[in-house]
Amino acid sequence: MSMETSRVHVFTGCKIITMDDKRTIGNAIAVQDDKIISVGSENDIEKMVRDYRESTGCKVVHHPQDGNRCIMPGFIDTHLHPGLCIYFKLQVNLSGVRSQEELKKVLQEAASTRKGDEWILGVDLMEDNFVDPAERFFPTRKELDLAGDNPIVVMRHDGHICSVNTAALQHMNITDKILEKFSDGSGEIRMNAFGEFTGVLTEEATSIALNHVPFPGIAKVKDAGNAFSKELASFGITTAGGMVQLGNEGIAGKAGAIEVPLMIALASEGIFNQDFVFYLVTSKPKKIPRQARAFKKLNKPDGQFTVGGIKLYADGSFGASTACMHEPFSDSKDGVSGFMVKDIDTLRALFKDVDELGFQVAIHAIGDKANRLVVDAFDGIATPAKRHRIEHASILTDDTMADIARLGLVVSCQPAFIHSEHHWLEKRLGKERLQRTYAFKSMLDAGIMIGGASDAPVESANVMRAIEACVTRDGMVLAECIPVMDALAFFTIDAARVLRQEGWKGSLEPGKQADFVILEKDPTATPSSEIGKIKVLATYHRGKCTFRQ
Repeated sequence: MSMETSRVHVFTGCKIITMDDKRTIGNAIAVQDDKIISVGSENDIEKMVRDYRESTGCKVVHHPQDGNRCIMPGFIDTHLHPGLCIYFKLQVNLSGVRSQEELKKVLQEAASTRKGDEWILGVDLMEDNFVDPAERFFPTRKELDLAGDNPIVVMRHDGHICSVNTAALQHMNITDKILEKFSDGSGEIRMNAFGEFTGVLTEEATSIALNHVPFPGIAKVKDAGNAFSKELASFGITTAGGMVQLGNEGIAGKAGAIEVPLMIALASEGIFNQDFVFYLVTSKPKKIPRQARAFKKLNKPDGQFTVGGIKLYADGSFGASTACMHEPFSDSKDGVSGFMVKDIDTLRALFKDVDELGFQVAIHAIGDKANRLVVDAFDGIATPAKRHRIEHASILTDDTMADIARLGLVVSCQPAFIHSEHHWLEKRLGKERLQRTYAFKSMLDAGIMIGGASDAPVESANVMRAIEACVTRDGMVLAECIPVMDALAFFTIDAARVLRQEGWKGSLEPGKQADFVILEKDPTATPSSEIGKIKVLATYHRGKCTFRQ
């Protein structure tokens, strides 16, 4: 059901969690067009609506709710990759693969429906989930060659490492010039002891493979875009921070250069039922204002598409063992401790340029050393009013936490990483470092502002599952569990603050945008282990119903 213009719609009979500064609880909310006009008790709302109707002559539509239901602000995901989400929906999903043999069979099945020269891109492989511990290694071309003669690219779950078969390597034609390009540490083209390519590429080197995978036709892309937007709405998401590549620079290489034009094209056709704040992956900050103007021209409802700033990378990931750490990974036989993909002087200069343009920096930093170096680079540039962002901030030392708070940096965290990593992360980091990983309670205690995110398609954008991860942590370092209201804030008012949009969204208050969700149960009165199962019954974006169960 869509709300009709100039009618007041009143929702009553259930708990209203406003997420305002006082954490006010009501049991009625009134909405007109795309704005909230009142929140409070049923008696107060009825009186207000009666007076309002008499003075304006508007019609009132009542929406009584089941008493067990709960209404909350629309959820905000501060960091996902819309272009990749759409693109991945058109590729071979490997998330359910649990052995090297099963991987081979899935790829062989994909090859059976394609011509012999067609590329196969498999995404979302998590080798750490394989049943046999002896098989928990990322496949090389040796394993992929068993799957067939088509050119094959397999991307790991986190997107920071891929593997290709021999057929793909032949197309890629990796020359000495290409090898020299990545000698700066921005990526790896791995070789064995005999100097032969293993087929494994990490970080920015993954673009060498992805550049060769053909882009799907526009009709398929539109269908995938619609599916993506509907999926976000089904999770109650009304606003998202979208990380999109501008030009060839980035993990996706030339293939990613289409992301910004794609977002503009899909947005102009009304595909998206969410607001987006875009962060552009580029090392050329002067391009940001022009792109901001391009997105602003798309706005039919005011401010639906904006540009927040620039997205940069400092290091890699835990899964690919490329996160930049002070000490080697605990399970590394070769003393691997990750690396920085950009040197700190380059980052500092970029921070300064973006800051002077008035946009936000959003910098990917996962390892403890990477976070320390990034925070040092912000010193003298960042202030609380600017809200420059660290994406992930996965493992932090106490001194780094204190300096993040002192500089007023904000953090975009992905609680769902805990669901995917809790069973293997201690092996990679060791017990001592695990205590400082995804340390949400310690971060809050240090005074750090946190916005929740999924990093989709790396993780599902299911917000209720992410909130459960904050509260239970799947048993991993229980000292870092946080109360459910703090977790809800991650995906509502604090997420709005991370996006610098708290003035008109993130809480249910008069005058704010009518973004809200109806949940089947109150998450604050649900057992912790059941929070992830709470269904979103309806999602309203700017006063219009975009999803109904």
